Amino acid sequence: MKFLERNELLFNFMLVNISSGIAVGMMNFIIPVYALSLNATSAEIGLIKGFTGIGDLLIVLPAGFLIDYFGSKKMYSVSCIFGSLIIISISFATNASFLLLIMLFYGISKTIRTTSNNADFFKHMNTIGASKAGYFKGSITIGSALIGPLIGGIAILAMGYTSYFVLTSAFLLLPLVIISSRLYRENTSQVKPKIFSFIDTSNHYKSLTKNRLLVSATIKNGLNSAFFMTFTTFIIVLAIKDLGLSPGIAAALISIKGVSTLFVVFFGGTYLQKNNNGLYLFAYITTIFSLLLLGIGTDSIALAVASLINGVGTGLITLINFTEVGNIDGEKGKIAGFFSFGNALGSITGPTLAGMIGDSFGVHTIFLAFIVPFGMLAIYTFVENKKHKKQN
Repeated sequence: MKFLERNELLFNFMLVNISSGIAVGMMNFIIPVYALSLNATSAEIGLIKGFTGIGDLLIVLPAGFLIDYFGSKKMYSVSCIFGSLIIISISFATNASFLLLIMLFYGISKTIRTTSNNADFFKHMNTIGASKAGYFKGSITIGSALIGPLIGGIAILAMGYTSYFVLTSAFLLLPLVIISSRLYRENTSQVKPKIFSFIDTSNHYKSLTKNRLLVSATIKNGLNSAFFMTFTTFIIVLAIKDLGLSPGIAAALISIKGVSTLFVVFFGGTYLQKNNNGLYLFAYITTIFSLLLLGIGTDSIALAVASLINGVGTGLITLINFTEVGNIDGEKGKIAGFFSFGNALGSITGPTLAGMIGDSFGVHTIFLAFIVPFGMLAIYTFVENKKHKKQN
């Protein structure tokens, strides 16, 4: 109980993240399954997930300003309500084209929600402690990559698609109860009215492009997001369509990756240093090895091992990235918006290109293709680490 009292703010963030993360995890699982039921091809499935990223891209930078202007709590609440309505509307999609359009709006709501939450946490990072950033990201993982897919795998066997989407939207509304209760207090100073200036806002974002750490973290976040969106989409296609496995096993593969990611983001914070190039290099090598296993795996055991290892590598990248960005000084809404730009771009390019590769060369090839960009980052990090050692 004393732990909860001392860490009430962190605990509230974690409650919000878990509940909304469950909705995200259920959505990540069901969209490829639902698309397959509409007879969508791999390219169409990739495009459907990619359209979520287009929604991200359209709103991600304006979201930063809106959050600084109206406050993260208000923007988060609006995005939860809007997002729940969008999720329910998916059950009315009778073809891939309609689903494509709906996912555009789903992406908009998800980005506002994520950016609002990140900005609020960045504001409180000094109070909570940078070493606890893993708890924040870990709680998201609990919902989105562990509990969400598991509930999704069970729910799809027990109910129809309409009931599934209603249940998912209910989980997305749970954070509203938390942030409205006495447990959740927005300890930041009250949002003060600001006079909007497009020129000032543009100049601020332009100045952020000069921050090498932020730009580097955004690029890495983009690649990591591209792979996460691709993995949660095409591991399901690979398991169900290519290997003939059940939806439950497909959901379990996502959760296995979630378990290892969860372990890393919760307990990896103590290993972070001022220069994390060594940790980055380890994360890239681990990720590349897992991609090789995913690319050649032909049974559930091989895919499970690969998913477990992959969660370690990509989870470590996420932890380092998020912690470094949280320590950057400036208006947190705009910083979070800039950082989320990589997420948006990755969410578009990852599944869209993956779908094209899958249709042309097979789904296994999708995972092998990701070795190239992660390998390039590994080489770049190795060179930078050598330079840093010489300077010291």
